[in-house]
Amino acid sequence: MTDGSSPAEVYRLIRERLREGGVEDFETEAIIISEELYGRDFRTKLITGGFGESRDGRIKEALEIVRRRLSSEPLQYIIGSWEFYGMEFSVGRGVLIPRQDTETLIDCCIELLGESKGIEAIDLCSGTGCIPIVLEKRLNLKKIYAAELYDEAYSYLQKNIRESLSGVVPVKLDVMDEGSPRLFSGLQLITCNPPYLDGEDIRGLQAELRHEPRSALYGGEDGLDYYRGICRLWTASLAPGGWLVFEIGCSQAEAVAGIMSRAGLSEIGVKKDLSGKDRVVYGKR
Repeated sequence: MTDGSSPAEVYRLIRERLREGGVEDFETEAIIISEELYGRDFRTKLITGGFGESRDGRIKEALEIVRRRLSSEPLQYIIGSWEFYGMEFSVGRGVLIPRQDTETLIDCCIELLGESKGIEAIDLCSGTGCIPIVLEKRLNLKKIYAAELYDEAYSYLQKNIRESLSGVVPVKLDVMDEGSPRLFSGLQLITCNPPYLDGEDIRGLQAELRHEPRSALYGGEDGLDYYRGICRLWTASLAPGGWLVFEIGCSQAEAVAGIMSRAGLSEIGVKKDLSGKDRVVYGKR
């Protein structure tokens, strides 16, 4: 096949190479890669014949993307962006990729605070900023901060704030440092998708996940270090009646609920994701 190939031929080549390489969802990924090469209307044009007699090819670019994908590099890093809650976020090496599971946390916050006004909030371990940026659009917020420690992730946080024209305030700090919570008080909402993989998870990590920053994945040998630290340090930064909302691993609900209860939080609840797995634990000060 030459660089004079049609977009449809390039798409079929991508799909076949991904299938042969063992990519599970090869058809969907072939469409996504083709959209990156030929535009978001690729699927429509493919069906309707909208490319006409186009022979612009782009074989070399397609094969390079396929090569990277078959080396287990996440597709999200290759194309440089990913959708979360209907918005597009820039991603790349050094920052955790937004996942659909985390949309459950957004839904939970809307259920808890959808009727409230003038909310002050902070998102801890913010990464791309997908949580606070979406919450700013969905809740009546007075101000929301996004806390991130690591340089590469912080640069993506700033980039996504700019690109989404968001008013989220980025803050570079270590959420596990004793002094960090003293900078904030009277918050109505604290959200966090912390590192929560345990030692066994990390040791058996899939090749694709090894491309993502370990600092955003590993939560200590039992996976609970950040839940303990954040509950101990940050509960006092909540206003009375304020909510702490965590994403969790699907087997961690009972343990995290216990940590929150011992920190003095009440009205503790668990919300399941679309797969029916425990995904969010929340509690009120």
